Amino acid sequence: MVRRGGDATVVKDWGRRSAWVRSLVAPWLARHEAAMLARADGIPGVPRLRARIDRLALAMEYVEGRSLRRRVHGRSLPPAFFDALEAILDGLARRGVAYLDLRSPTNVLVTPGGAPALVDLGSAIRLPLPRRWILRLERHALAKLRDRFQQQTEWAPVAPDAEDDASANLKAGGTRFCLREHGSMDDPTPALLLPHAGLSARLFAPVFARAAARGRRAIGVDPPGFGGSRRDVSTLEPARVAEQLEALLDALRVRRIDLVGAGWGALVARALAERAPARVRRLVAIAADDSPARSAELAQRVRAASSDPEALRARLFDSIPADLPDGLRSVLAAELGRAPARNLVLAYRAHPEAAAAATPFGVGSAGRVDLDESALGDPERIWSELGA
Repeated sequence: MVRRGGDATVVKDWGRRSAWVRSLVAPWLARHEAAMLARADGIPGVPRLRARIDRLALAMEYVEGRSLRRRVHGRSLPPAFFDALEAILDGLARRGVAYLDLRSPTNVLVTPGGAPALVDLGSAIRLPLPRRWILRLERHALAKLRDRFQQQTEWAPVAPDAEDDASANLKAGGTRFCLREHGSMDDPTPALLLPHAGLSARLFAPVFARAAARGRRAIGVDPPGFGGSRRDVSTLEPARVAEQLEALLDALRVRRIDLVGAGWGALVARALAERAPARVRRLVAIAADDSPARSAELAQRVRAASSDPEALRARLFDSIPADLPDGLRSVLAAELGRAPARNLVLAYRAHPEAAAAATPFGVGSAGRVDLDESALGDPERIWSELGA
């Protein structure tokens, strides 16, 4: 490993192998692995290719972690670890790459935050097959890793009270919502939290963890089409989702709320505030998709929704906040990897019209507050904006 500036880099060099390997095999190995790394660029849990140094060497991003070993990890790894590992394999499969080397568990790292990483793509190959067929090639090896290393009891990647075992399903507005409730049921004005498209309300796990201490009630809602909510949707226009959420609030008998929306969820939150202004006291928009600061990124997502759904998914992978705990980020990445591409497209095809309709509005006496995505890792900041 070497360091250049602030980046740690691993150099993979076949130059010390025997003469026949250097002349016949090593050039192909270096070229092949560089090509696989380039094809996997941007997939969470796979190192980035830094450079092809020469015909016998390449440089790649250093990923800190410990190899899967029975004497080190035993049966201690949570189910979410393997869900996240499956999401990495799914990301590779979407780019036509089969990893094919899970039989050697030392190629799988456990990062300091508990997330998985794949660090050797020398055995990976590109296959002109549908994604689901490629994943079938990995299924048996992944199942064996689960059998060897997965713990027998449930595990929460953040903290026992911050994860969302307190989930429930409720039918309202012609769909089925998955709710994740935490905190005090005596709160007269609960906070309704709406995540990015493709993610569940687990995104707000750090916020949930502070709800009780604040004397607040937090209601996280998985959007229609994602997380634990009904996957079968015909539209994800923010105005329609806002209508469904209003029916959900009626079913919960919640008269007044504070709203927190992230990304696409902020657009839905704004639509709900415009639809029922008397019902909304405050609105906190985090990395809002209708904010001028995100207009260029939004334009890229909208274009991808029209032409390349998997490119849209990759952009959304990159938007998972780095300030969140690694274990939580892994769970969210796994969720996004399983999100139906059609639903991601529906969310962002509706975006141009919804964003064009964005106008300033008043919500009670506080109005709207815009925060950047770092707020998702700083729950006290969010609760402070919402007030008592």
